[in-house]
Amino acid sequence: MKIQPFFFLILMFLGVVACKDDEKGNLTIHFKALYDGQPLSMFNTKPFTNPEQLQFTHLSFLVSDLALVDQSNTVDLDDIELVDLSFDDVNDADLGYIIQFKDIDARNYSGIKFGIGVPADLNAKTPSEFPSNHPLSKTGYYWEAWSSYIFTKIEGHIDTLGIGDFTTGFAYHTGTDDLYLPLEAPVPITIEDGKNKVIEIVIDYKEVLDGINIKANPQNHNPADSIQIAQIVENLSHAITLIQ
Repeated sequence: MKIQPFFFLILMFLGVVACKDDEKGNLTIHFKALYDGQPLSMFNTKPFTNPEQLQFTHLSFLVSDLALVDQSNTVDLDDIELVDLSFDDVNDADLGYIIQFKDIDARNYSGIKFGIGVPADLNAKTPSEFPSNHPLSKTGYYWEAWSSYIFTKIEGHIDTLGIGDFTTGFAYHTGTDDLYLPLEAPVPITIEDGKNKVIEIVIDYKEVLDGINIKANPQNHNPADSIQIAQIVENLSHAITLIQ
């Protein structure tokens, strides 16, 4: 089902099954990149706006405040994670970026939530304020001109004539507090004692770039481009699907 921004979401009541304190299970999440419903690997040619074609070279984003939810509380899983979907091999792309969580209370949860980007309190910091092993210590994901982390990166090359000439690069980076994207999926997720629950969170990048004129505006490294990256974030909110 589609994941929608939480401020558009009306949660329905879902019962929660009680569990014993010693009943624990695991959760594995696969983040995957698709293009028109198919696994998306880097450097493979994909049709765009006829006759244009694309080859992606890098896809990544920061996920924050990942948590399971039920009617009474939130079970925090991960504060922040850098999800890199830049797989050259199609089989690796189909497997995706994997995050595993162990020893979660076994019960029926009413959904999962997370944000794409960095919450405002952390976005006010700089990479030097984090230990070297922290995702937010990476200077390549900080945008000094905007005093913000880079929330998402979409990079590649475009063939504008459909003749196999991929010499024109494109790069779309989103950031700033206004474009932080909180998401929540109100779907039952059952963690069973001694078992591993697997879910997939997939992003279709054909939908993410829908309506974007890459030929006219191949990059957005100027604050004046905020309208274009706001459109990408809006598209992203509709391009994410949860599968279990």
